[in-house]
Amino acid sequence: MSKNVDVDMSRLRALYPARIWPEDGVYYVQFSDIENGFTFGESLIEAKEMAADVLSSLLSSALAHNEPIVFPQQTEGKDIYLIAPNAKVQVALLLHFTRANLPLEQVATAMGSTWQAIQKIEPSQANPTLSQLQKVAQALGKELVIEFRG
Repeated sequence: MSKNVDVDMSRLRALYPARIWPEDGVYYVQFSDIENGFTFGESLIEAKEMAADVLSSLLSSALAHNEPIVFPQQTEGKDIYLIAPNAKVQVALLLHFTRANLPLEQVATAMGSTWQAIQKIEPSQANPTLSQLQKVAQALGKELVIEFRG
């Protein structure tokens, strides 16, 4: 993974820009913020699905091994698509970026939970409930927003 950068906390989302372009009958994918973030698909839809799988795997591994994770940068262009990792990784990333250097114990106390419960969420090892996510957001002084994208 790349080095950490300053995080704009005003609108925190786990969407990473990827360049997707057709060439020789396939769609290639390259993430601008993620080292080794390459894949391809036989259609644009398949390329986006493969991109989400690769992104989820790379970010999950970085979280599990406590490696630095780059915050997604804004990139624009006609061949740039915003790719989201799976929901478990999104939750773990948002918690990771939001709590920054705040100890897990402090977040857990604010939630009325244990640090062990929070510790399972951040490296994407658990499936937190919506109630738990709401408590995490409140403990961190954030608003939880759930959205479907097309």
